[in-house]
Amino acid sequence: MIHNIYNLTTNDNTRLFFQVWQPAVPPKAVICLVHGIGEHSSRYHDWAEQFVEKNIAVLSYDQRGHGLSDGKRGVIQSYEKLMDDIDFALKEVKKHFEDTPCFLYGHSMGGGEVLNHLITRKSNYLGVIVASPWIVTQAAPPKIAMSFLRVLANLFPSFSIKTSFDAKMLSHNKEVCIKYDEDELVHHMVSFRLFVDAYDAGYGVLQNPDKVKKPLLLLHGTDDQITDSNASKIFSEGIKDCCTFIQYDKAYHELHNEFCHQEVFTDIINWLDALLAKKQANYLEYDNF
Repeated sequence: MIHNIYNLTTNDNTRLFFQVWQPAVPPKAVICLVHGIGEHSSRYHDWAEQFVEKNIAVLSYDQRGHGLSDGKRGVIQSYEKLMDDIDFALKEVKKHFEDTPCFLYGHSMGGGEVLNHLITRKSNYLGVIVASPWIVTQAAPPKIAMSFLRVLANLFPSFSIKTSFDAKMLSHNKEVCIKYDEDELVHHMVSFRLFVDAYDAGYGVLQNPDKVKKPLLLLHGTDDQITDSNASKIFSEGIKDCCTFIQYDKAYHELHNEFCHQEVFTDIINWLDALLAKKQANYLEYDNF
């Protein structure tokens, strides 16, 4: 396996930390992975290695305000900047793997971002994989409180607070939870603007399933205490033809670190391989390929 790490500067002068895991031979596909809130791309090292073993490259980056990238922890200028960063990463995929089929993959808040990118922007990725997306968060406050938070987001957009987050909600695997708590690059900060924008973006996704025009694999654990698996189910039911929704009984938030991780990986590989086969047979009929 070849593993490269480097920094790139975006159009708004933000330095983002990138890394690429790839096989020694030309890969059959490449995944562009967007991580969740508070974490960073290196937490996916073992997961990326599994894809490399299947001749699939993985490119990921630390989101702004996260990990080794620039920005105040948990702070964004706007949600559109996050969309721009996905575009930036997809261009980087194109540089490294020009003619290789690309899949966009997001987890948690990154999953919500990927779904928003799917319904609001055009790109040439072949399909989308989303795990435990922030469509609706389990910690969503009452609507009257959201009105107050919107005011605070406008007045103090960069003001951030520390969340009361319990790592035990991530996985049944105690070692995963301990490593998360001990990880110096993990943070628990969220700004008013980030929370409000992500909240609104999630409901924007929920209201627009008809705008999904590419193959989507949507994965969620039934016992996720962080994001709402029922919201994922409702969203998937509104999509015609091109969505595969899989629920994992009793699973928590981080499916790639759960007791069912091998089943999750197999489901992803089978879905991805089926799409690659259809593409090779010129059978795909979805938009923007």
